[in-house]
Amino acid sequence: MASLPKDRPVESQEYILSRGFTANVRQNLQYYLWKDNGFSLHPSISVEQEGLRVAEIGAATGIWLVDLARHLPASAHIDGFDIDISQCPPKDWLPANVSVHRLDCIAPIPAEFVEQYDMLHIQLFQLGIQDRDPEPVVQNLLRMLRPGGWISWGEYDYSRWEIVQTAGKPDNGSDDLTALLDYVGTIGGTRPNWARNLWPARLPQIFEANGLVNISEDRRPFPKELLQTQLDAALMACEEVSYGAMDHLGGGRGEKARELIAKCFRNRSHTAYNVDRLTVIGRKPLE
Repeated sequence: MASLPKDRPVESQEYILSRGFTANVRQNLQYYLWKDNGFSLHPSISVEQEGLRVAEIGAATGIWLVDLARHLPASAHIDGFDIDISQCPPKDWLPANVSVHRLDCIAPIPAEFVEQYDMLHIQLFQLGIQDRDPEPVVQNLLRMLRPGGWISWGEYDYSRWEIVQTAGKPDNGSDDLTALLDYVGTIGGTRPNWARNLWPARLPQIFEANGLVNISEDRRPFPKELLQTQLDAALMACEEVSYGAMDHLGGGRGEKARELIAKCFRNRSHTAYNVDRLTVIGRKPLE
């Protein structure tokens, strides 16, 4: 599990989820749940040009890179960037046109990656945003884009959070999910709630303020038949945070989170939640 020394504040932790094998499975599951009845790459972004260069920020397990490589022309090249690339396949097991690199997307972008890409993809990056402000990341992405290139950013939009219950739920069925969201979102009440900061819904305005054009958004709530699977993946992420960050803070925070997780899992036959899978795209103007 991701570790946080007891004398180190949560705010300084770079990554509060796990990078172990169960986290890899969870991230791959979340990718396919996101893609269900949708897309790997927004269909309005053309991929037919010769020598297309595509990159992903926050490559994690590399699942998007590998999947996308199957659908792009042979002349395309795909780079994956992450501050830790240990979850990605080794070079020998990647497609020939896929590479992975260590990169801190908040730090200055190395010259070799400036204005090199026709499309940049970033998804489910909310926990990686410092001070709940995505603009520094947007500005670095713009430095990496060629004129006319696209940014595609996907996040769960918690402004559309909705508890979904079956008609036959028990009369005393409680909404432990919202309590869990708020408890894990505040890391046990130790910092502002990242899940209640609704900047993903403002991405179109953030893109516009940073000079992007041709901005559009795509919203897809989960179909009801996938709500349990989506819930399981979310509970796995919450458990990772409980061990990776909350246990180290003391006060029984991790244990309390896991008690809430257990309640939510017991209720999964009648209570789940839904959010929008929000994708916002924008284009860097041609010079």
